[in-house]
Amino acid sequence: MGWIDTVDLEERVKGILASLGDSSDVKSRRIKLAGDVRSACLIYIEGTVDTDTIKDHIIEPLLQKPAKGDEDLFIPYLIHSVLQVPGAESLRDSKKAIEKIVDGWTIILFEGIHDILAADTTKWAERALSNPKGQRSIEGPDIGFTENRAVNVALIRKYLKNSALHVENRLYGKETSTTVSLVYLENMVDQEILKEINRKLEQISLDSVIASNYISEYLQKESKTIFPLVLNTDRPDVAVAEILEGRVCIIVDGTPFSLIAPAVFIQYFQSADDYFFKSESNKLVRPLRFLVFWISLYIPALYVAFTTFHKGLVPVNLLVGFLTQRETVPFPAFIEVILVLFLTDAIFEASSRLPQGVVVTSSLFGAIVFGQASVEAQLVQPITLVIISTSFIFSNTIPIASFSYATRILKYSLILVGSLLGLYGLALFTLMLLVHLCYLRSFTVPYLAPISPFNKSDMSKDVFSRKPIPEINKDVLSFHKEEPLEERSDKENDS
Repeated sequence: MGWIDTVDLEERVKGILASLGDSSDVKSRRIKLAGDVRSACLIYIEGTVDTDTIKDHIIEPLLQKPAKGDEDLFIPYLIHSVLQVPGAESLRDSKKAIEKIVDGWTIILFEGIHDILAADTTKWAERALSNPKGQRSIEGPDIGFTENRAVNVALIRKYLKNSALHVENRLYGKETSTTVSLVYLENMVDQEILKEINRKLEQISLDSVIASNYISEYLQKESKTIFPLVLNTDRPDVAVAEILEGRVCIIVDGTPFSLIAPAVFIQYFQSADDYFFKSESNKLVRPLRFLVFWISLYIPALYVAFTTFHKGLVPVNLLVGFLTQRETVPFPAFIEVILVLFLTDAIFEASSRLPQGVVVTSSLFGAIVFGQASVEAQLVQPITLVIISTSFIFSNTIPIASFSYATRILKYSLILVGSLLGLYGLALFTLMLLVHLCYLRSFTVPYLAPISPFNKSDMSKDVFSRKPIPEINKDVLSFHKEEPLEERSDKENDS
């Protein structure tokens, strides 16, 4: 960039425009300063700046207020006495000047002046605050995060008017330069967990970061599991509640979903509604979620296992009904269940992705054709539709959508094991699943805490049921931390 070494205005303007690829949305505006002392040129990218700010707080002051002072003090004088923008600085680094333009700033070049003046005129196009989509609730706040990181941090500060609230901004993505904020309470966060999160964040080396999932996947890449180890939420009140428990909130610019770390198994069964109703009135709600979750996982596999290997354990009247229906169905139970489950998931995926206007039509068409019509055509048994429908409805009671993808994989795996090994296979698979869950760590915190390792005080506070809010606020949360087994063995080998 040879243009940075010259003070000729036209040559420098051409150099900057060339560095930006002579893009058509890069605008330049030439003006003559007050007193006709020298020329200047403003360069910015259309759509990323507030044009009213440029007009009223940069151009008009430069045209009306006479410039004075020698060349060394010229730009400091403009920053402190002329410009009326929230942020302004002097630059000499050409790369930094280009970065400022891309970030929504306006740079000002002056004839005969080597330094570059950069002014904060950022105004990105964004949507207004709307309802949260990921975690809806009957009562409580109904405002969700947006794609603007600064707005999301401000929403958290609206709840947490606390001087101990700490925000760290970092840039990730070599090509995107996406801003990521770590938000936590300095006096409540677990320093060991914060250190572990920072260690993993420092290892991130990505060309692009477009959404929070890019950060989430990188943080979890060391753990080979289908279970999410980082909680995502688009509700500011949920994020604030987690921060108050000593966790770290990670906000990524460009996405309305923030990340919460560490995350444990029990959090995926906690809904915002649980804290907006009296504790006595919802004592059965969370245990019900646990119950229907395990039913949704095992009922299709148990149906396949009993009808394939253990017919003698089925009550006679029920077994006669099964056998009567099976006489007209061409497929074995395993194929039949997999087929109906696959079609159910396909309808769900289509309903989630299709335009809103055709969702109802698609759902009704799928339910009629793949439900009633398939039974009338004697392709599947009615009991199979009942089993899969029950499993599908029960699985949707989980408040956190990201956890549902793990349950799908488990459901198919259990059906396969049940069709091959029956109840013995399901028992063995369940044992392996529990061992795997006990093995998992989310930033050194056991995934099944406080169930395993067992913590009586935490169990009674907010696991299968919650205490009244005043009692929860009195309790101080402390994380039980353990190193992952592979890291522990590496240290032992080193010693």
